[in-house]
Amino acid sequence: MSESRSTLRVVIAVTETSPLMELWDAALKLVSDSRAELVVLFLHDERWHRAASLPFTREFPMSGGAETDFTPRRAEQLLNETASRLRRRIEELAVHAGLKFAFQVISEQDPVGARTLLGNEISAVVGPSVLANHPVFVELQCAKRQLVLIESTDSTDNPG
Repeated sequence: MSESRSTLRVVIAVTETSPLMELWDAALKLVSDSRAELVVLFLHDERWHRAASLPFTREFPMSGGAETDFTPRRAEQLLNETASRLRRRIEELAVHAGLKFAFQVISEQDPVGARTLLGNEISAVVGPSVLANHPVFVELQCAKRQLVLIESTDSTDNPG
């Protein structure tokens, strides 16, 4: 992805409940020019998939109507909708800031995948403080990469 080792590469790690604007602002402070590489990593949890694996899980529409089985297909649909909303919001922010970005989706339960994405020539990682004890983030601290953890003060800017 980078043209040289001197290119700044900043990763923003977000979850469904992350304080997106606070993470974005922290990342912008690290990105000094438009040549910097910005990667948004959506770490999703598996709760929808776990719920869909239970034979008794039902979905009750908020607008009323008939209940339905909550299936793995519906769980995947909810994940895709959340990722799409987050990607659109990041795209709006990036256009406004004049930055290009890459967007990746990975399960929080996939430490190998996260390790791979976070281990390649990264200058800094910005993420929510709830990930401080996540095994991959503990490794990043040991690797002496710049790690900025943001405590949520407001949840109104969440993507989902």
